[in-house]
Amino acid sequence: MVLKLALSAPVVAVASPSAICAWVNLISELEQWNNSVACIGETTAKAAKKLGLRNVYYPANPGLEGWVGSIIEALQANIK
Repeated sequence: MVLKLALSAPVVAVASPSAICAWVNLISELEQWNNSVACIGETTAKAAKKLGLRNVYYPANPGLEGWVGSIIEALQANIK
C-alpha cells in the first residue's frame, strides 16, 4: 500500500545513487512510471538517467538548498 502511494507521488526526492537504484528496483514497470525525480546533485541525476528515468531534476551545485529548489522545479513542471 505504501509503495502504491509512493508510485503516485508526482516527485520522488533522492540523495544518492544507491537511493535511486533502490527506487528503480521497487518499480516493477519502469516504462509506465514517468513521474519526476529530484536529485540532490549531478552524480545522483546521472545515475537516475543511466537507469532510464526521464524527468530528472537537479541543482547546479549539490546541497540541501539546491535540492529543495529542484523539488520545487519538478513539482512546478508537473502542474503545467
